[in-house]
Amino acid sequence: MVTAGNPWGWLLGYLVLGVTGSRIAGSPSSAGERRTGGGCADQPGRSPHLPTALSSYSVGLGLHNLGTSHEPGSRVLEPLLSIRHPEYDNPAFANDLMLIKLKEAVPESSTIRSISVASRCPVEGDACLVSGWGRLANGGLPSRLQCVNISVAPQEVCSEVYDSVYHYSMFCAGGGPNRRDSCHGDSGGPLVCNRSLQGLVSLGHIPCGQPGSPSVYTNLCKFTDWIQQTMHTS
Repeated sequence: MVTAGNPWGWLLGYLVLGVTGSRIAGSPSSAGERRTGGGCADQPGRSPHLPTALSSYSVGLGLHNLGTSHEPGSRVLEPLLSIRHPEYDNPAFANDLMLIKLKEAVPESSTIRSISVASRCPVEGDACLVSGWGRLANGGLPSRLQCVNISVAPQEVCSEVYDSVYHYSMFCAGGGPNRRDSCHGDSGGPLVCNRSLQGLVSLGHIPCGQPGSPSVYTNLCKFTDWIQQTMHTS
């Protein structure tokens, strides 16, 4: 579903790679930090053509239409520091989380707001909203922000579908008969449940949106202590 604007302050994150135009998403967590998937920076299998140098990226906040050169209320900033979870990809695909510190603090506004990380872990059937600029059902990449309502999948389905890589740092959502889901290009983007940041888009099967095959999200309730400690000490 295309959004008419960006009414949710937290559905913002967007890393712009000037060389190739590749896109990955994230979520603002405070005035000077934002959260994204740890695999965005250097995992060729999931985010091809993305260099590891932080100077190659810009961070856009308050964006809705990527086809315009400047949107009122949006800002494009430079990152200062990236902090990946120390147990990222150990085991494979686990702990898929990174914090990016910006070079300057960002005051909240009508188009840019932070969001609290969920302290409550997801429960099967929770209604959630995932957003991003990832691939559509027709294979194209949208210029306007897309969002879709999905539900948290049963843990046993998640562990069965992703048996070889399933880890407690993950949970699944989507995979319903309506074929709604996140897809390639949404990586690192926000899954919001009960108005809190519950998860980050991590991985999934191709093609996207297959019934019975939900996508995997980083389970942020498992990382609240690490996030707070890192933000206070970095």
